[in-house]
Amino acid sequence: MMKQEEKASLMRVLSDLVKADGIIDINEMDCLDHLRSKYKITNEDECRAENLTFSVAINTLAELEMAQREELMHDFAKVTMSDNYCARSEALLMLALRFKLTEDDGVNATMISVSNDLMHFDDNQMLYVEAQPHPELHEEVNAHYTDLQNMIRLEGMDFVYIPRLSAHYSSLDKEALKNMVKYLYPKASNDRISVALLSLCNMQTHDFCRDLLSAKLGIREMSMVEPSVMIKVGESYTDGEAFSHFLLFEVGNDMVQSVRKLLSVFSQYYNNLQLNYLHEQAGRFVYKGFYRQVFDLLMLQRGIKSTVAVDSANGNIKFPDAEITLTGVHRREKALYALFLLESSRGGINFTKPDDKKHIEKYDRRMEQLMQKYRCIYARFGGEASKAPNICDYSTRGPMVALLKKQIMALKGVLHHADSYCIKRNVFGNYSIDIPSSMCYCLNLEGQLCLLHEDEEWQNIAAL
Repeated sequence: MMKQEEKASLMRVLSDLVKADGIIDINEMDCLDHLRSKYKITNEDECRAENLTFSVAINTLAELEMAQREELMHDFAKVTMSDNYCARSEALLMLALRFKLTEDDGVNATMISVSNDLMHFDDNQMLYVEAQPHPELHEEVNAHYTDLQNMIRLEGMDFVYIPRLSAHYSSLDKEALKNMVKYLYPKASNDRISVALLSLCNMQTHDFCRDLLSAKLGIREMSMVEPSVMIKVGESYTDGEAFSHFLLFEVGNDMVQSVRKLLSVFSQYYNNLQLNYLHEQAGRFVYKGFYRQVFDLLMLQRGIKSTVAVDSANGNIKFPDAEITLTGVHRREKALYALFLLESSRGGINFTKPDDKKHIEKYDRRMEQLMQKYRCIYARFGGEASKAPNICDYSTRGPMVALLKKQIMALKGVLHHADSYCIKRNVFGNYSIDIPSSMCYCLNLEGQLCLLHEDEEWQNIAAL
């Protein structure tokens, strides 16, 4: 006897199979009625099914006993062939079900469902993904790239390999490429376009997975995914929201054999009659399918891992990659934030006053040095050094830190892990900002961005 959650999951899968090709045949409905009766599926189960994504449903069914899963696969095949034809959309769902519900030695597969709210995903791509670089697999892909590309094309898909895509755009004329992107995204600033193109032309697979798929789209699985190929197997609605469903098929140490095995199973369900043709050519800017998705992701103002720039001449703290400026804070908070950017690379600031008299004198000297630095920075932001607030006093510093946190967290819809840009106390009692010094910049006298820890004037302040 199935539990309620299992019956709802079964109904979700059955519903997606019936609706997959956009045509509901009378024989499919007869088959569905038979399975409703067989598994005692109620109207309540069907209503619960509407609240589940395909990936949640299939992962629930994967917990059943092997005999039950084998019986389900037999029933799913009946539904698929009830109209005497297995459409490509149905075959892709059966491919996911096959690898998730049957035991196949050496195969690890994962299902994920992603909201279409921010991005509509291409239906005909096989994307190589990894969270960490695997040089030996990249050597294999490069050695057999044409073979992989051809066998995947024969099944009606495009093989998407980020290093090749990056190399293709790197080969185009830089000024012409910039003009094309400006034409496609007229509201984007030149700086934003330059950052996006720099990322595109130097992108590696693990960067794409972590910085774009995970950070921008919120697909958490991409921050830890093992080397896999990713295929979109379907699309359906859950609570009125559209989701795309993806199969992640781990390739282990043999990319070619793994892809061959995957395509062999797919061809058991569907015989492809249409080839996907190559788009890449010298001098050609491709803006369709996955190529467009990459550009849309790079230009998407969400989940951006931005640098921080101190523009004291204009009294601003900026996040250049996200094209936003910290607002709602005053000169004293901005100067405090700049001080913490400067001191965080040295381990942060500890304001805890020692109990013993022996160390109090040393503590007082350290706090006076800190105030000297803060007064200098406060003056750089246009204030009078003598009127700088006493940040060594918690009653003064605490509200300033709280206001900075409030305004930075208001940017969490744009910044990736906005909390990492806040001033926080670590386990050692030190207050710091948890971003690397390589992401901390300032505008020098010429108005050019340079690293904060390499700028002479800021280093003079740090040495006080």
